[in-house]
Amino acid sequence: MHVLTERNGHFAVITVTGDLDATTTAQLQDEVRAARTLSGDLIFDMAGMSFMDSAGIRVLLDAYHHARAHGGTVSVCAPRPSPRKVMELVGLAGHIPIHDTLQEALGG
Repeated sequence: MHVLTERNGHFAVITVTGDLDATTTAQLQDEVRAARTLSGDLIFDMAGMSFMDSAGIRVLLDAYHHARAHGGTVSVCAPRPSPRKVMELVGLAGHIPIHDTLQEALGG
């Protein structure tokens, strides 16, 4: 897995590529903590993420709960079909908005 965070407007965009599973979640958790120093509003760009298991869902939910407690937001954009299906099956879309594109997530 590779993770890159950049500021885009008032958002911190966390771009995730590769597999997000129990062996890579610690890396993403570290990146989420660093991203919070840029903005309380996080977007996870998952266009390059090929796989996500329940450990990845936990990272997203932790980010969501932290953001909510501190006045921020979390959204996901451009997930591939397999990770999108996992997010939908566990009901994540009821809490975290899932956008088709980064531009949509940025509000444009």
